[in-house]
Amino acid sequence: MAGLLSGSRGTYATEEIRQDDGAQRLLGLDVAPEEATFWRSLAGLGGMEVGAALEAGRRGWVRGALSRLRRSELEYEGFVPVFGDGSLLEGSEKREGTTYVKSKGWGLRWTTVFVGPFVAGHRLAGPREGEHASLRRLLPGVVREVLKPLRLVERALVLVDSLHGNGPTLDEVEGEGLLYVAGANKLQQTEATLVAQPEAVWADSGARPELGWSESGVCTCWLECAGWCGKRLLVGRRWKKDGEFVWNHAGVLTNVPEERVESLSRRVGGYAQAIWRLYDHKAGREDLYKDLLVDLDLHHPPCRELRRNRGFYALAVLAHTLARAVDALGGRSPQRGRTRRQDGALRQRPTPRRMRLWRLCRRLLTLPAVVTTHARTATVKLLGLSAPLRQEFSLYWLNVCRC
Repeated sequence: MAGLLSGSRGTYATEEIRQDDGAQRLLGLDVAPEEATFWRSLAGLGGMEVGAALEAGRRGWVRGALSRLRRSELEYEGFVPVFGDGSLLEGSEKREGTTYVKSKGWGLRWTTVFVGPFVAGHRLAGPREGEHASLRRLLPGVVREVLKPLRLVERALVLVDSLHGNGPTLDEVEGEGLLYVAGANKLQQTEATLVAQPEAVWADSGARPELGWSESGVCTCWLECAGWCGKRLLVGRRWKKDGEFVWNHAGVLTNVPEERVESLSRRVGGYAQAIWRLYDHKAGREDLYKDLLVDLDLHHPPCRELRRNRGFYALAVLAHTLARAVDALGGRSPQRGRTRRQDGALRQRPTPRRMRLWRLCRRLLTLPAVVTTHARTATVKLLGLSAPLRQEFSLYWLNVCRC
């Protein structure tokens, strides 16, 4: 974990610590394991029993971090975002667990469920396991071990794309008592249902120049597909691009009651617009993958065997959880709650912006320093820091110590 957060990649991560005497003293190591030792240990870490223990411990970290966040730092429009999605990692026919996806090629399926900025559950799928099955397998554990202990079930909002906007996945989400907004464009009946809606049900939502839309509209209706237990609410959107004469259509499925978005509806112009505002937030959630796939280089699995890769990804997500907790808890302003403006009115303190993982590592975790040890005490003297960086380091350190 320390090697990954220092900027190293793959199974070579331990070599970065092995060649850094100061880092080994800080970590309490006589010597760090070499790459071959780490590679051999991944088979055990990727086993079912050890992997479950690692995941249980990591979810404990997630619960601890989420419990220390203020409500304003965690929620969006009154909801705690629970974002489920998958990524196709680099693969080949020789790498175990690799599947072929039309239009994308060979790769390993990796599915994650985020609660706020933290990975609450993840799974590197086997060769015959799709993203739908992985998400349904992860969701009960996330609810049982993260949302319920923190009493977040009623405030949680599941955001998933059209790949999961089908009967089995939504049945699982509804069975856990969760609210959701799911894309519906993969369903064959979605566009036909929206096209068939009379003109009177469409509410004008104006032009969107930033998207190239000359006009647009929204509506709500009911949709029921074969195999479903009942109908579900479909929130539709239509738009015309500049120079076009035919409407384009898209839809999302939701079970969010109108009273839960009453305030948002008044601000954005109605219930349908409020649901689309919530679904559009999913695009911002997708940026969370940059920390994992880019900054930790997890788009490139380091091993050929699936079991070893599962062990490596368990450790990598542990490292990600630790770094995200440092950012979420350490980067807060020491002043809590609300502040008073000059005119006497109260205003809510804005939510701090998330720091990218590579920047967090460079500014906080890989600073130049001299480390000395004496009488079981390690003394760290930071070198060559400017006043703003030293102030930032002190702020993060003191905030984390308070936790």
